[in-house]
Amino acid sequence: MNKADRCPEFCICDNIQLTVACVNKNLTEVPPTIDEAENHHSSCENKGLTKIPRGFSPDTRMLDLQGNHFHYIPANSFPDTAEVVSLHLQRCKIQEVEDGAFIGMKSLVYLYLSENDLASLSPEAFKGLPHLTYLHLEKNRFTQFPKGAFKLLPGLLALHMENNAITKLEAGLLSGAEKLRGLYLTSNAITAVAPRAFDPAPDLDTLHLGSNKLKEVPSEALSKASSLAELNLSHNPIRWIGAGVFQPVAATLKHLYLNHMGLEKVSKDSLARLGSGLRSLFLEGNQLEELPDLRPLTGLEVINLAENPLICYCPLLPLRKWIEQVNLKVRATCGHPPELRGQRVKDVHVFKSCPGEKPTKPAKTESALISPPKVIKIFKAKGKPRKSARPNTVQKRTTKKRKSE
Repeated sequence: MNKADRCPEFCICDNIQLTVACVNKNLTEVPPTIDEAENHHSSCENKGLTKIPRGFSPDTRMLDLQGNHFHYIPANSFPDTAEVVSLHLQRCKIQEVEDGAFIGMKSLVYLYLSENDLASLSPEAFKGLPHLTYLHLEKNRFTQFPKGAFKLLPGLLALHMENNAITKLEAGLLSGAEKLRGLYLTSNAITAVAPRAFDPAPDLDTLHLGSNKLKEVPSEALSKASSLAELNLSHNPIRWIGAGVFQPVAATLKHLYLNHMGLEKVSKDSLARLGSGLRSLFLEGNQLEELPDLRPLTGLEVINLAENPLICYCPLLPLRKWIEQVNLKVRATCGHPPELRGQRVKDVHVFKSCPGEKPTKPAKTESALISPPKVIKIFKAKGKPRKSARPNTVQKRTTKKRKSE
């Protein structure tokens, strides 16, 4: 049998894709006949394992162990896996990761620990992972941000902690992760963000805080995120956007999500100061009856104003004019008055009666196109008559009349 044709019993091998699947085979260890030179993808997912299996090919690049029942990851659980780039441990009911659990995985870039029962992490748990770049911890049981847990991950760029129960973000929480660029905290229970929460992450460019319990924009904390390009605050109970709240990130911010917040008021200068750098603005699903002047946002490529009860009358005229000038799908509709509800702002004619707005010129009727005949009035001049430009016949009649007089 050729090397390419070898496949262990109970397994399905794809030598073209260099993968081996042993799914739902009730195995307790990796079959020894798997060709170590060609197996780059090893999968033991959904097999009910209670211990981390061993014996994987040293050439394995992707190791998929998700859907098992490990409960905890002991130290040195992955020997001879120095080439593994991606490790999947989702849905394994993991409650604890011991110090040194991943020792030897020096090539690991992607680590998936999502959908487990983790409530805390020790910094030593990630010892020996110099190249770890993407860490997924979403859908666990964290009530506090694991402050300091990432100090041994100098290459960490993206941290996913969505769908946990974190209540606040303390100062210095990203200590040791100075290169972090993406922090994803959507769907937690965050009520407060410390002023220096993001201070150790000068390269942070994406921050997702949507679906939390924030009542105001954490502008002081944002002042430490000098490279922030994307900010998501959607689905927070923020009712008011004050002047200058985005000023700390005005020079870098490109994408701003403020949708479905119950937002009632946006101050005059809060958006204008973002200037030409802002590329997308999402304000749909709020309670906005009016909007500030959007003309300073000359770089906008995407904007959504749908599902806001805008009052279509003269104070909204600047928005109407702006909509007519830009080549964007704005989705702005009237909420008031009742007779205009649901109509697009750019289609209603109520603004034509506003001060400074030119009224529509009436259409020319057929009768107006026919010019009336010109009436020429002739007045007799007193004294010596001038030389007339009229025909000679008229002059002769005038002369005869004078003779008879």
